Amino acid sequence: MYHRGMKRAIFALLLLISLLPPSPVAAGWRDYRKWEYINPQDLEIRIIPEELEVIAGQIATFTISIRNKTDKPVHLSFDTGQRFDLAVWHNEWQIYRWSQGKRWAEAPHSIPIRPGVPETYQIAWQTVDRLSCPLPQDIYKVVGIVMTKPRALMTNTARIRLVPPKLVPGQVVKVRLMQAFELDLPLFLDQKPVEWHIDYDYNDNRVDLIGERRTVRTVTYVFEAKRAGHVMMHLYARPLYQNLGRGVERRSYRIEVVSGGE
Repeated sequence: MYHRGMKRAIFALLLLISLLPPSPVAAGWRDYRKWEYINPQDLEIRIIPEELEVIAGQIATFTISIRNKTDKPVHLSFDTGQRFDLAVWHNEWQIYRWSQGKRWAEAPHSIPIRPGVPETYQIAWQTVDRLSCPLPQDIYKVVGIVMTKPRALMTNTARIRLVPPKLVPGQVVKVRLMQAFELDLPLFLDQKPVEWHIDYDYNDNRVDLIGERRTVRTVTYVFEAKRAGHVMMHLYARPLYQNLGRGVERRSYRIEVVSGGE
């Protein structure tokens, strides 16, 4: 009887608590959380470079977009007038932050992201170092940031390549499977000695470098075609005995490897 009476008393107490109006503090806390926090799964946040290849020293432009994946407006809250930012990495080191050195006034506000109406913003980055010299020619990783509170939201990682200032128009080289082919390149550009460096867009062992021949003025690279398909090959001319990131020219070749019957 005692235990049955205790159960009835506890049940009555819980029922009474559930019928009480929420306290102002608790209600305000829930409203604050609903206003400030968002579910990242409700949004698609992306960054897209305007160009995948940019001449080192020139301006690279990116578009950050926020798309609402739900059927209701999503409100993003900000503490200041800054809504977006940009970070750039090279060899796993952050080398640039768009917001560095800038200031924004405190201006708490929110913006609605409606379904079917993405919010976009463009950010530009001049690809130079602190001395205003062109950055080394290489691949750089770029991430966009939406400066929502209490925590920022990140975009995908985009990649761009900084390339030499001079681009020689591309050529198409057609070669049969398991045959060798050669590319002749100068060892002097504008009467200055250069060294060539080879790079590929997804080679996947279709083309292999198997040798080279040199004269005083030229170098001949010998390749072998090992798998059918096509490969984009890029050759970068860089000044001899200087920084490898200071290329002066790029030549591109589309290598088409075909079977014997084609």
